[in-house]
Amino acid sequence: MTAIRIERDVVIATPDGATLSADVYRPDDDVPHPALFQHTAYNKSNWISVFGVINPMRAVGAGFAVVVVDARGRFASGGDEPFQPFFDDGASAVAVIEWIATQPWSTGAVGMYGASNNGVGQWQAAKLGAPALKAIAPHFTASEYDEGWVYRGGAFQLGFNTWWTIANLAPDMLARAQRAGADTTEASAFLAAAQLDPDSVFGHTPADRSSADRLGPVGEHVPYYGAWLRHGHGDPFWEPVSLRKSWDAIDLPILHVAGWYNVHLDGNLANYAAMRGRGPVDMRDRQHLIVGPWTQWLSALGEACGPEMRYPTALMDMEGLQLSWFAEQLADGPPPDLPRARVFVMGAAEWRNYDEWPPPQSVPTEFFLDTGGAVGGTRGEGVLSVDVVGRQSADSFVHDPSKPVPTVGGATMLVNFTVSAGQRDQRQVEARDDVLVYSTPPLEDRLTVVGYVSAVLWVTSSEPTTDFTAKLVDVYPDGRAMLLTDGIVRVGEATPPMTPGEPTRIEVDMLATANVFQRGHRVRLEIASSNFPKFDLHARRSAPGTIAATVWQAATQSVLHGDEYRSALVLPVLPSEPTQSSNTSVAS
Repeated sequence: MTAIRIERDVVIATPDGATLSADVYRPDDDVPHPALFQHTAYNKSNWISVFGVINPMRAVGAGFAVVVVDARGRFASGGDEPFQPFFDDGASAVAVIEWIATQPWSTGAVGMYGASNNGVGQWQAAKLGAPALKAIAPHFTASEYDEGWVYRGGAFQLGFNTWWTIANLAPDMLARAQRAGADTTEASAFLAAAQLDPDSVFGHTPADRSSADRLGPVGEHVPYYGAWLRHGHGDPFWEPVSLRKSWDAIDLPILHVAGWYNVHLDGNLANYAAMRGRGPVDMRDRQHLIVGPWTQWLSALGEACGPEMRYPTALMDMEGLQLSWFAEQLADGPPPDLPRARVFVMGAAEWRNYDEWPPPQSVPTEFFLDTGGAVGGTRGEGVLSVDVVGRQSADSFVHDPSKPVPTVGGATMLVNFTVSAGQRDQRQVEARDDVLVYSTPPLEDRLTVVGYVSAVLWVTSSEPTTDFTAKLVDVYPDGRAMLLTDGIVRVGEATPPMTPGEPTRIEVDMLATANVFQRGHRVRLEIASSNFPKFDLHARRSAPGTIAATVWQAATQSVLHGDEYRSALVLPVLPSEPTQSSNTSVAS
């Protein structure tokens, strides 16, 4: 057994004089070792932060040194205050990498690992460049922070950003503010109440509060939150941390790990695709992707983390895989058995290997919308068919923002996300009169869908600014309606404003999935105008850089379909599977 030496609170100086605090785990010998480095905003003294993705003790036993560092402005590290996520991560991570490379116990080869915000420093350091950084393994993290982290489809990701602030960032920020002499009494009381009773923040009547004042007195101590609300998707504010212009210069092998129900799925997939297509030529074949049925995979939590409990076949020794992969990249170890893309296909409950993501053999297939008979609720359930229905028709509903459609599962990071996210039954949502439902008849054979999903809709609204949401659902023979993926588009902010009553073509990006719809199941599309509190409610900005003011005006929404306005669900169907026949069921 390898003897382990642990050094606590090692001081690392940054070029501007700030000091970072590190814990170092390494073999108790005089031999240089490759190093693994985690840059964390979640406290290097927190058990989950340290052991959640790679157990340092196991890594040391495998021949690595491990360095876990509090991010700049967090916990034991110094730096500018108050903490601002994303913007300082790259420079501080590079300072640590350069420090590691000079230590006598280091070979000079460094790899970075970590999940969620702990992946931000990896990408930002890779963007800035550091000769000693040889590989990164970012889990469940974003590509762009305006689109995918803070906003999505123009809508503010209220549930994730607010709960992330309350549960993860605000406690240390308030403690540091108090030590600096600020009066945090009211803010601390608000925070404690919010952690005990999240409904006090999200509430049952969202009209009581806008996104801007969900944090109450905590807001003044977490100024980044207000800055995010002032700067929407595409605002120049986000340019310093954007990766779009940097992919071709990131000369690193990367292990990309994602989850079908993780809030950053789109960013993980975008990073992989960009590095495969735009990265340095000699690194394009050194990109690997793993996507499981997870909210957020953590080895320390095992089966307890997220909807993978529904899929015991999804469990893997991710920690061991990472250590083998890092041994190959940092120490010329033997390559692990790792395909280009390994994705877990739900419905079939099995891992499948692909030469590329998305699988090039997946064919975008349109399932057109049509009004159905009285087979569902009072409005009747609509139909999905590969055939365009000639007659023109429309389905309408009234969106009342004071009574929004509630978030039930999906790619969320709400309270108790390990049980509140994932593949949840949508029947309680579908029973509402402000949700449109379109389904195929029971499938006659399996339908395999692997890749990107979208809904192309022709819509009208009584308002110039509004939201449209879409969900892809797998309907079981017993009636369960299990959510696979969803999306939103804020018309009037992410797109030009609508002319009330005039048909407008919109596209709802529903991210991606991998699922086998089994025989007897139905494919379903749900359309609404809210998904609260995952997303905030539709808003308007008086000018760029201002906080959007929520508009509580009810809107009459219509979805058009037929030969002229061909609204459709677009699914990536594998052609090796049977396709739908003209009678709208899937042929044998």
